[in-house]
Amino acid sequence: MMKSKVLPIYRCLLLASSLFLLVPSVVPGAMSVLAFYASLIVLLLSITTVQGHVYWCFKLVSITVGLGMLLVNDYLRLFAGLPSESLSGNLVMYSVFITILLFGIKRVRGMRANSA
Repeated sequence: MMKSKVLPIYRCLLLASSLFLLVPSVVPGAMSVLAFYASLIVLLLSITTVQGHVYWCFKLVSITVGLGMLLVNDYLRLFAGLPSESLSGNLVMYSVFITILLFGIKRVRGMRANSA
C-alpha cells in the first residue's frame, strides 16, 4: 500500500533532479563535473524504477542526462566546450554514461521479456 504511493513521487523526484542538474552544468569548472556525476547517480537510480514495469522515468531521465551532457554541460558538451579539457578525459566520461545507459536498456528489455 505505502509502496504504491511512494513510487510515483520517487519517479517524479528523479525526473525533477535530472532537470535541476542542468543548471549547475552550465557553470564552468568543477561545478559542471559534479553536476555530471550527480546526473549519473540519478540515471542509475532511475534504472531501479524499471522494476515496476514503468519505463517512462528511465527514458526521460536518460534523455535529459544525455542532452545535458552533450549540449549543456560546460565540461563535456560537443560544441564550444572548454578548450583545456582533454579528449581522453571526455571519452572516459562519455563511456561511463554509455555503459550505464546500455545497462538500463538491457534491464528494460529483460523486464519486457519477462512480462510477455
